[in-house]
Amino acid sequence: MTHGKSMTVAVIGGGPAGASTALELARLGIDTVLIERSDGSGNPIGECLAPSANTLFLRPGLDDVLRSSGSLPSYGNRSSWGGEGRAASRDFLREPFGNGWHLDRPAFNRALLNAVERAGVTVMRERRVTSLERTGGGWRIATTSPEGDGPVDAGFLVDASGRRAFVARQEGVRRRILDSQVAAVAVLDAPGHAVPMQDATTLVEAAASGWWYAALLPTRRLVVAWFSDPDLLAKGAAWRPAEWWDLLGASGLIGEVVTSHGLEIPQRIRVVAAGSTLLTQPFGQGWIAVGDASAAYDPLSSHGIGSALTGGRSAVRAVAASINGDRAAFEGYRDRLFADYAHYLWMRRAYHADEQRWPHEPFWERRHGSIPP
Repeated sequence: MTHGKSMTVAVIGGGPAGASTALELARLGIDTVLIERSDGSGNPIGECLAPSANTLFLRPGLDDVLRSSGSLPSYGNRSSWGGEGRAASRDFLREPFGNGWHLDRPAFNRALLNAVERAGVTVMRERRVTSLERTGGGWRIATTSPEGDGPVDAGFLVDASGRRAFVARQEGVRRRILDSQVAAVAVLDAPGHAVPMQDATTLVEAAASGWWYAALLPTRRLVVAWFSDPDLLAKGAAWRPAEWWDLLGASGLIGEVVTSHGLEIPQRIRVVAAGSTLLTQPFGQGWIAVGDASAAYDPLSSHGIGSALTGGRSAVRAVAASINGDRAAFEGYRDRLFADYAHYLWMRRAYHADEQRWPHEPFWERRHGSIPP
């Protein structure tokens, strides 16, 4: 790695982890370029922020992101999980950090990138990285965009490319797959004459072969996701709208909300990865991984965006320390990441252990067993 703050750092990926990392690098006066393959909005589903995440948006540059992206205040959640399946509520009005938030993720991602740009980072939207090549001064990044192809030179790389972990994969780093859970996601609309939904309560409901999640988007549409394993999803053909809709109709808590608001069967189901994975090594010569590229979490844990934002800051501290000659900085970053992930795995197993209504169903049998080595 080249020492000295004249070095350029390239962040590959413009989601929350990449944006947070780029923002912190810019504050340290490190020349930074961020390369994002979409127009800046990404293609994520709706997401909820727990009240504890509010403190992350007190940082200069991020204090207007929630408001400017139209985020919807959420004052609690309801869940049917464990016991006899009765719905339990958690009221955020008793939380020390205030309310949570339901996000319009494309708008939220755009607002994050705008904040990064205002901080002085060069943001390259709609530019896809095609290959990486080591040079004497660091890296040459081959990119393509609607305007044409062109290289970007950098002394150091931040892999914020999500679960595909573009840099780490090229460097031959293995990824531990702790489970293969996927989410079959749809956004539900109501008929034009219906009264728009108003209740921004996050909903979670366990079922025999997986679990449901639902959240009202700022657009007043309802995002609903079915979480299961790929073989179970395929067995029930729940990747098709009709079968997915029938499965939803058999649910209690979320099915009732959908029915009572007259929401309509979706035209499309999107299947996305939602399992737990971890890089065996989150850094290498001239690069470091952040966010989902380094460690991806089960959405049940609510680690998502909060972990991405804090992980970016942690990575920057390691990069800055290394620039200043601390040879152990990256090892410290790795050790903290692994320790945090071990704690997450313990909590994840405890969450699943709370649900014992279907002990012999494959989805739950797999999660009540020991955590893979």
